Amino acid sequence: MTNVLMHESRRLVLPLETMVDALVEFDHVHKRWPERATLETATLDPSRGIVLSLKQSGRDASIEKTYSLAIIAAAIINYCAKMHVPIPRNASKSVVITSSGVVMTLEGTLFLQRQHNGLPEGFAANPQALPGPATEPEVLPPQGASDAPGASEMAPGAQPDTAGSAQDGEAPGANAG
Repeated sequence: MTNVLMHESRRLVLPLETMVDALVEFDHVHKRWPERATLETATLDPSRGIVLSLKQSGRDASIEKTYSLAIIAAAIINYCAKMHVPIPRNASKSVVITSSGVVMTLEGTLFLQRQHNGLPEGFAANPQALPGPATEPEVLPPQGASDAPGASEMAPGAQPDTAGSAQDGEAPGANAG
């Protein structure tokens, strides 16, 4: 049997507090965290990365550590592995700093073994016309839907009931039977 494709796109959104936890964990794993240091502040800087201000016991001055996007990406991957959050190894990864934290976007293509017979010959869609990982699929409205209020409740081609023949508190067009 042949393979079929599936495109995957995920966004991991890490608020600043979670991102700081990931960076501290990354530094501990790689022996980069200063001894007896405590975190004073954390700042998101889209041009520089994430800046942590640390206070080390026995020192008067604070230490400033700046984390580039590459280190932030490595820290997220390390953190997800430790927390059992699956990240596809072959997916492309991009990191963006936002006003409230960091977003890592994962995109990839999965090749799956076909479970059933394929489409009949000549029926297959043009692969170039299909949405891929960089495009969003088109969302179609429900069949017969319209912008008019209550239009989704009408049968296709039916005209709205405007006769106003309600009796005994019934809504126009309501059937008693």
